[in-house]
Amino acid sequence: MSKFKRVSLVGSEELFRPTRPEVVVETDDAITEVLDRKPPTEKLLRTLHFTPDEVELLLESIQVAKYPDKVRKPSLDRFERLDAIRDKLQGSES
Repeated sequence: MSKFKRVSLVGSEELFRPTRPEVVVETDDAITEVLDRKPPTEKLLRTLHFTPDEVELLLESIQVAKYPDKVRKPSLDRFERLDAIRDKLQGSES
């Protein structure tokens, strides 16, 4: 058996001492402030109207998103229709 000398880990107690105990008080106040804050009650609701073709295109897009291994590149016309729906959803309707 080889002679193995253990080295004392001088300073290891530094790893386990609290770093800044005063932070707990600051954190306590911040948590209380967040809990006391009321959520905004005003919600922005929009109604969007889609044609049956747009709904069908959205359903097909969901299928593509669910099964990405079967993805086929969309035609240019379809790509432009998807782009128009994206603009409609983002509110930049022309």
